Amino acid sequence: MKASQASLPLVVGLPGLEITAAERRTLDRIKPAGIILFARNVESPDQVRELVHSVRDMDPRPFVCIDLEGGLVNRLTALWGDLPSPSEAAASGMKGIQALGDAAGAACRALGIHLDLAPVIDLERPDGLIARQGRSLSPSAERSATLARAFSEKMGAWSVSGCIKHFPGLGVVEIDTHENLPTLDHRIEDLDEHLGVFAALSSDIPIVMVGHVVAPVLGENEKPASLSRHIVQLAVDLPGRPVVLSDDLEMGALEGFGDLPELVAAALRARNHGVLVCQAFDRLEEIADHLHHEAEADSTFADILDEGRSRLGTLARDLCRQAAAVPAPDDETVAQLWEKARKAAAAT
Repeated sequence: MKASQASLPLVVGLPGLEITAAERRTLDRIKPAGIILFARNVESPDQVRELVHSVRDMDPRPFVCIDLEGGLVNRLTALWGDLPSPSEAAASGMKGIQALGDAAGAACRALGIHLDLAPVIDLERPDGLIARQGRSLSPSAERSATLARAFSEKMGAWSVSGCIKHFPGLGVVEIDTHENLPTLDHRIEDLDEHLGVFAALSSDIPIVMVGHVVAPVLGENEKPASLSRHIVQLAVDLPGRPVVLSDDLEMGALEGFGDLPELVAAALRARNHGVLVCQAFDRLEEIADHLHHEAEADSTFADILDEGRSRLGTLARDLCRQAAAVPAPDDETVAQLWEKARKAAAAT
């Protein structure tokens, strides 16, 4: 297969509520491995189902994912309202976190979404932004792993997969990586606890997202983890050999590391299996041209692209197949499960 005819290891955002003819031509050309949905893509359950259905006949068929953690990160508020945050659910113990996972999984399955980019397993730390946002589960590595596994298992009952993030751990980070690039101020023995949560879960939740953070203790003094060959390899080598995705490459943390096409190539050269490009749909063809050019000029990079498309292609196939095995709930069932999650968290 010619490079221009092959899929690309990209997970891309869509501009709106439906796919226009011009946008479909772009998607058919670049053949992304995955599609990620945001609030801008959500108006009603039937509209989202139609949007998801409109990419089913792409060849190869992409998986569809979303950020649905609960609390602050909930792209489906317009459909079923608020969900408790992970920290609120965790405060209610196993019952609360299982109810949150059940609600998230049912919603995704009802809409045809295969993958939820959750749970966050960054450990809760004083002054850490993720903890302040209510996105962490616990300051304890063991408890975080236990709760994250329970959340994922409940989603899995709906044939919806999860993704653990943000490797190597952003719990102590006080600034927003959407805006700036932080540096981890850790001793290795401190970071081991954070890394240990990923190691404990990566065989059961075999998709890992790498964050944008400089980690000198891991031997990288300049590049963020998402662009670091060494740090990405640590994620690749986790138990279970997970699929590794970069966080969105359009975030402010990566400003100064190159224009978007160069950033995509750099993240893939670092051996991320796939990369997220969430906003810049109008630049996707430019990105594809750059990747194909790089592959034609460099056989090593061509091999990297082949590995990424193989890993993400297998992931897409498996996610789509497993979803077909579980009937989708109706919208009323989803609404009931969301209310159950709210009540479980309120019972703290």
